[in-house]
Amino acid sequence: MFNSGLVTEFVKDWGYIAVFLGSLVEGEVILLTASAFAAGGYLSIYKIFFIAFFTTIFADQLLFFLGYKTGSDWLIMRVPKLEKARDKVFKLLHKMDIFFIFSFRFIYGIRTISPLIIGSAKIKPSRFVIYNILSGLCWAAAGCFLGYTIADLLSDENFSTFPAIIVVSIIVGIIGIGCFYIVKRKHSE
Repeated sequence: MFNSGLVTEFVKDWGYIAVFLGSLVEGEVILLTASAFAAGGYLSIYKIFFIAFFTTIFADQLLFFLGYKTGSDWLIMRVPKLEKARDKVFKLLHKMDIFFIFSFRFIYGIRTISPLIIGSAKIKPSRFVIYNILSGLCWAAAGCFLGYTIADLLSDENFSTFPAIIVVSIIVGIIGIGCFYIVKRKHSE
């Protein structure tokens, strides 16, 4: 697993660079930690959000186009233990198509390889770009919101902000689901 003390020290010492590096791969813990530092006034939540959002979009687009151009067999030949993850991604991709493209970054263990595999499945690039941007937006917003909110709640002894957090969480969830269905409807036409 990970050592939370090491993650905290990494984010404390490297700040926004840690957010950038964490967002290149499965960096939820770094995003949450950095957002908690923002709640304490050490970092800017807005900078964390933008760095996480643009970095994760860039990394996933790069991996998608690499997979689209080269396929995945070259990677499996070099790292055979990824074959099981690739097969799992293909199975989910063929079963749930749009939903999987939108949600892969929230699935632990297959997030980094998923764009490569989706690209090698020859999904239309325009389709991937749209869902990648929406998913990246939701991922960065959720990570920033959760990290900031949890740190804020823990520092607020009387939990006076708790009802507002529930309301905002519901609104964010409704907006996210609404965006997903609007895009899904547009692609099914």
